[in-house]
Amino acid sequence: MKRKTLTLLAAMALSASLAFADETGSAAPSRQITLQEAVQLALKHNHNVRIAQYGVDEKQHAKEAAKSSYFPSIRNDTSFMRLTDTQLIQIKEGSLSAPGGTPIPPVNNIINQGGLNLTISGTQITQPLTSLLKIKRANEIAEAEVKASREKADLTENDVALAVHQVYYSILVAQARRSAAEARIKASQDLLSERIQQVKFGSALEQESIESRAQSLQSKQEQLTTDLQLSDLKLKLNDLMGLPLTTGLDLDPTVPEFQEACSREECVKAALAAHPETREARAEVEKAEAAVRLAKTDIWVPDVEAFARYSHQDNVPFLANNFGTFGIHLGYDLFDGGHKRAVKREREAQLSQAKENLARLTDEVELAVETAYNKLERTREMLKVSEDVLALRSESSHVLQQELLQGAALKSQATVAAAQEYDAKALLLQSQLDYSEAHDEFIHAMGLRPE
Repeated sequence: MKRKTLTLLAAMALSASLAFADETGSAAPSRQITLQEAVQLALKHNHNVRIAQYGVDEKQHAKEAAKSSYFPSIRNDTSFMRLTDTQLIQIKEGSLSAPGGTPIPPVNNIINQGGLNLTISGTQITQPLTSLLKIKRANEIAEAEVKASREKADLTENDVALAVHQVYYSILVAQARRSAAEARIKASQDLLSERIQQVKFGSALEQESIESRAQSLQSKQEQLTTDLQLSDLKLKLNDLMGLPLTTGLDLDPTVPEFQEACSREECVKAALAAHPETREARAEVEKAEAAVRLAKTDIWVPDVEAFARYSHQDNVPFLANNFGTFGIHLGYDLFDGGHKRAVKREREAQLSQAKENLARLTDEVELAVETAYNKLERTREMLKVSEDVLALRSESSHVLQQELLQGAALKSQATVAAAQEYDAKALLLQSQLDYSEAHDEFIHAMGLRPE
């Protein structure tokens, strides 16, 4: 829906006046910022967004670690040992032979097997074979975790962007209310001055003067309350954007235009297909399914791997200094006390939980879209009513200003009418921003990011 030029100008004037008041009361100048800039700053510096992005990096590296298991591993093992004793071999005289009457060996010999200090070093390359099935399941789990973390990061960004929009709109509304409160204060002061004069001349009661003074104080109280709300909202917006909390802000009241929403049925269908929460839940289901397949594979598939090793030794008996070995290694658990089957049942329960969570989130997304769509329609109707109210208040203020010039109306009456016009402008601005916020909430319910 198109924004009314008059209302935008009024909102800009109200915002500019408040920014000037902030600048005169503070040494540091305020930072001018638009809604789009605020969203971009939040997406870049907000702590929750950065934590979610780091979570995606973590899962991506975990996926790379799981993928590396496909490739052979090369490992070196080296040991240095000292023995307390060794086995001795005794060869008796002539036990080998006695050619020509000469015994071999000529005397008894005692041979030591190796030495007390041993050195063994080997480098082995190992390639898993049947374990590749388990590695594939583990990679499917890692891939699903990456997808889930990305969807969670998208959802976090959407939440932060919506929060920036809501706080931004709240500040603009509070600024408009503050200006309206200032107008009411001025009207109350003019009315109080007239009541004081009327009491002196006997044309008004003292009670009317007291009532006017009470209205003036009430308007000042509303202004102080609005100032406190503004201060809190700006602190919150600075925190969302990752700026120092004391940063002064001068918000641009121009709100970007947006197109009308799609039909209710089309919106629900698009949200169920594209919402980050449902996509994350689907990724969790894929992860649980892969975990079930891994648990089943782990029950009946033995661990078979091929290996080749090159070794070097020193002082180990009956072995060459350098030698190689190669072969196949097989490992299988004959009895584990039912551990693997219990793990399989645990994974199946997790899969049922993930599927139920997906169904729950699907219902919640549909409910959120329906609720946001209804709110969008209601705020559109409220905007039309606010436009009519402003038109009537503006006409009333114009008539009283003409009567004031002709002497047919009091100054307080014209001031009150002007204050009521300010209230109507603030109400229209709030209605416009409520409509914009409802649209942003609808976009968020659709799983998209408010820009």
